Amino acid sequence: MKKITYGGDVHSGIRSEGWFRKVFDESYDHLRNYLYYLSGDIYWVDDTIQEVFMTLWTKRFSVREETLLPWLYTIGRNLFLKQKRHEAVRLKFEKRFPAEEPWGEDPGLAEQEEFDARLLSAISSMPEKCRTVFLMSRMDEMSNGEIASRLGVSVKAVEKHITKALRILRQKLEDLK
Repeated sequence: MKKITYGGDVHSGIRSEGWFRKVFDESYDHLRNYLYYLSGDIYWVDDTIQEVFMTLWTKRFSVREETLLPWLYTIGRNLFLKQKRHEAVRLKFEKRFPAEEPWGEDPGLAEQEEFDARLLSAISSMPEKCRTVFLMSRMDEMSNGEIASRLGVSVKAVEKHITKALRILRQKLEDLK
């Protein structure tokens, strides 16, 4: 994977619409995949990615180019975590005041939703660097070398983070065997 450079000079004020378009075009697909992997909800992803890029536009002069892509991922992840907290409050409310169950609910769907929630919880519980490396590996299908280059770490460090992430997933999802 090639190193992405956007060519915007923050000091001369060149971070224009053209600069923004280039950043958008080169990072949109990766960011969209990452957010979809986190949430599994394409409608939420479409709304959230707009919010991420609106944040970039308003803060374009304060973001450093060498940390731009991780910054975009962090904004997206933080919006996801905010949504999960909101959802937890909603679920707590629904448990306290349950509605009548709809007719013909699919029990397999409930199991899948429980698994998805536990998987997301397990991924969320990972240390930040470990989670980032794991998602880049599994979501963006990046090689260990590409991840190492993107994050400025050694390939061995990437391997260590992936191993740790898989160990955490095994521990958190152990009872589902």
